[in-house]
Amino acid sequence: MREAVARPRRAEVQHAVVAAEVWHTPWARALLERLGLRTVIADERLSCERVLETLAAQSVAFVCEELPVSGLAATAWAARRTEALRRGDPLLGVVFMVEDRRALDPRALGPLVRTLAPGDTDLPGFVAEVRRVRHEYHWELRNRRPAAPPAGEAVAPPARWSGAVPNFNVKHPSMLLPYALLSARTGREVYCEISPQEALLFVADSVGRGPAAAVGEVFRALRQDVDRLNTVAGSRLRLHLDHADDYEVIQAACEAGFDSVMVDGSGRTLQQNVVFTNAATELARRHGVLVEGEIGSIDGAGLRKWNKTTPGDFARFVEQTDLDLVGAHIGQFHSFDYGFAATRRALADVGLMDDRATGDDLHAFAEACARVERRLADAGLPGYAAEHRLVAALARRAVAAGDGQEAGPRLETVFREARERVPAYQRPLIDLLEREWLECRLAKSRRKSELWDEVFATEPAREHRYATVDHGLVHALTTTLAGSGRALVVHGGSSVSRTDLATLAAQGVARVNFGSGVYTDYLDALGAHLPGDLDPVADPVADPSADNPPVGEGTWKHVRRMSYLAEATRDWRSWTHAPPSFVDTFVSRLERRYAAPLRDRTPREAPGGRS
Repeated sequence: MREAVARPRRAEVQHAVVAAEVWHTPWARALLERLGLRTVIADERLSCERVLETLAAQSVAFVCEELPVSGLAATAWAARRTEALRRGDPLLGVVFMVEDRRALDPRALGPLVRTLAPGDTDLPGFVAEVRRVRHEYHWELRNRRPAAPPAGEAVAPPARWSGAVPNFNVKHPSMLLPYALLSARTGREVYCEISPQEALLFVADSVGRGPAAAVGEVFRALRQDVDRLNTVAGSRLRLHLDHADDYEVIQAACEAGFDSVMVDGSGRTLQQNVVFTNAATELARRHGVLVEGEIGSIDGAGLRKWNKTTPGDFARFVEQTDLDLVGAHIGQFHSFDYGFAATRRALADVGLMDDRATGDDLHAFAEACARVERRLADAGLPGYAAEHRLVAALARRAVAAGDGQEAGPRLETVFREARERVPAYQRPLIDLLEREWLECRLAKSRRKSELWDEVFATEPAREHRYATVDHGLVHALTTTLAGSGRALVVHGGSSVSRTDLATLAAQGVARVNFGSGVYTDYLDALGAHLPGDLDPVADPVADPSADNPPVGEGTWKHVRRMSYLAEATRDWRSWTHAPPSFVDTFVSRLERRYAAPLRDRTPREAPGGRS
């Protein structure tokens, strides 16, 4: 009996829109057919643009057309054609068929654009790159329901919990040590949490492997550190994934051995939240992981937008899901932007610009040549004028014969040779072309800086230190959960006063998450006991550079803090047996400010757990 071969569903197979003249070229057709895509032929009656308008968004992997011109004109034509084809999808792959590789240098093309010549073998790699970029850019493409577990697979039950416990944020691995010492000192469980956004921006060594792979590597490293600390310090440290709205990330945390995960569908409608939460819960149950869901979106600024959880939505959400813990918005607020999906899009944009901004950046040079050509035409110079011929000659020289990123002469050499060869009256044209080239490169760099500033956005300003907790709402929500074996979780614990924390513990809240306030306390303790040349929090009065940072304010603050932490805590794993004095100071702060109020619960008020 033959084994069944898993094949992608037809709905998941993408289209390739191919011009008729390309499809009827034998060598090109053979290369395209090997891809296994659904091919749609475009001709004079049904243009490529019409086909793209008909098909669903992101369902077309690429469009393949013939290149009718060569040389500098080919570069300009390809740029205009690419812009026209991408009006509905900026990440559409574009392929131009050429009979002669010298007709158009692929290094001069934009991101996700390439040529197809006889004997090419890397077209499958190009299709894979288009899919990868779309996967990073479009959240909905990577959030389809996970496959069902194999029949007969045993599912371990989640671990139990008891009492109200703190859940501290991890913005640097060295913060794990004081958390473990707090657990050992109090003899109680302590959770430490990290979101995919924080894992990527604060802990990951590199994003070259892609955001999901980098985050998964962070998860595995944290699991090893937590296990080591629990063994050495005798602590009961638990690892929690916070604010995950991505199946990939949830699966990575479960496979790494996290103790619990937060399935954050709060940004969806109630029904979409239920569907997403149930699918992710099914995934987590295969690994015996506690699952937390959230209903009600907790605003990052706290004062500008209020979207508290309603008892009716909460009851329906609890009834239609199989969660262990439920997070709710009761008036608290966050200090950190958990927009991991937006960060993945920004990194994809940066990667697309990096892809063409290598070496001499011939893509920028091609854009510069096109700009100069337009300026010459606007000045009334005909296409056969010497100035047009000079620009074309420079373009040919820049893309001289050769393959690879470093092929051909460096553009500095091209400009120097041209200045030595042309008449004096044409020298300004050479300088104009060089200026346009540099401005194109500078525009890319500026755009990348803007993207990084969006990723490392500054923390929102607030008028008040503490949030106004709606205790009536808390009572209503905990009453809904009474007797169900489930418990309430409160995020944004740093925005809750000590008095309110004690009240939350008495009302049956099982876990309170503490984030940015704990991070600030850690930096303060570290800065006081291990002063360094680089202050983790810049003071504009003491440090004039803080008023005029080399990059955006949020990016600069993040760079300073992470550089300081990397230097000051370089050997933190060796501190286990003899921690520095600042660690003890920080542990005392954690116990006094965050952990002690949660111990006010009496035994009869403990919510219990589910097994």
